[in-house]
Amino acid sequence: MAKRHSNEHYIVAIDIGSSKIVVLFAEEGAGGRLEIFGQAQGRSAGVRRGQIVDIEATSMAVRAVAEKAYLSCNTNIGGATVNISDPNLRVFNLTTNTHMDNSGRVKEADVKRVIKTAESVKIAKAERHISSVTQHYILDKDPHTGQGVVVRQPIGEEAEMLEVNMHIVVASEQGVKNIESSIELNDIKVLHVVPSSMASSEPYLTQDQKDDGVCLVDIGSGVMDLSVFKNGSIVHSEVIQRGAESVTSDIADAFNTTFEEAERLKLKYGQAQITLPGEDKLIEFQQVNDINDYYLSHQSLIKVIELAYLDLFKLIRNRLNNGKYYRSLKEGFVLVGGGVKIENCDKLMSGLFKKKVRIGHVNTGLIRVNTNSVSSNDDLLAPEYACALGLLLFENDEHGLKERQSVNKAGFIKKLKLKF
Repeated sequence: MAKRHSNEHYIVAIDIGSSKIVVLFAEEGAGGRLEIFGQAQGRSAGVRRGQIVDIEATSMAVRAVAEKAYLSCNTNIGGATVNISDPNLRVFNLTTNTHMDNSGRVKEADVKRVIKTAESVKIAKAERHISSVTQHYILDKDPHTGQGVVVRQPIGEEAEMLEVNMHIVVASEQGVKNIESSIELNDIKVLHVVPSSMASSEPYLTQDQKDDGVCLVDIGSGVMDLSVFKNGSIVHSEVIQRGAESVTSDIADAFNTTFEEAERLKLKYGQAQITLPGEDKLIEFQQVNDINDYYLSHQSLIKVIELAYLDLFKLIRNRLNNGKYYRSLKEGFVLVGGGVKIENCDKLMSGLFKKKVRIGHVNTGLIRVNTNSVSSNDDLLAPEYACALGLLLFENDEHGLKERQSVNKAGFIKKLKLKF
């Protein structure tokens, strides 16, 4: 059994997906970088298209993975950050302002007051506020021209009027309760519930991409999570209730095979585009309730996969067009999630959208795997672990509650000093 982990200050992420559950342990290492020292994953249960529909089944699945995670590092889970992919997720951007007192300088109380005003927006009884992200502050905005001084950390600045722009996220109350129940039935405290779309963006996007306009797309098995950034901040989050499972279903329908056989064909032979026209081969497979062997053309399989992915990508473009975000994506798209493991899916999307499309690569300056502690045949920094990695990197938004002269940011662990 692994030796008891000596550092009591660590964080845990639990990523509950439609097909798998991932648990990661991390601590702050040299230079403030997070180091993963424990992990486990297993089959999900009770989850359909990102939503928990059977709390008991999901709870048992979480327990099984949590026990494996404990064995990987002999460390208990007292509390964890957990994701949510809620189709009822509602996001909106708010602007509120407040007058300063007679001193003329912005104080912490002023910032808290303007944030409280923004967060007091009325939401339905069936909803819960789960996240507030400060985009920026504006000092002394001119009511006629709309011009003012834009700052990230306003405390200490001179101003008579302070305005805040915020990204507010609310989810269904029942959806959040289902997540909390599934986790807390295992005596694990839910510290934060984070939209999967926001979590997945943390390890993969650069500040330059966020400044110029970029959309991160996390293609999971049951859902796709979108997060759009402009001018350095998140401006849109959304869940689309279709994912890589729909590609598998199209293969099963096309060749009259089971879902499991279609998944095997997709993972072993799948491509999103035919790279060398004219070259083809026959692939052996089995049809439903038939013991005979059948053969299909490799190119015909690729064509089914291509059309299925095009359907997914068109859904994404339609949603972004509806919100008038598509044209602002100067840096295009970054793709993560298990659904991007299909070869050439980035090229297919780029050809359709005529924009930059990249498969996400983790910023290893933020997070790494401690290979001395973790033994795994899986690449834990691969795109399919985007959400779990992002949950580890999630920070409570400080809303600019620091003096403007302060440039050294405290590490994530110092904010979450939890003794398990």
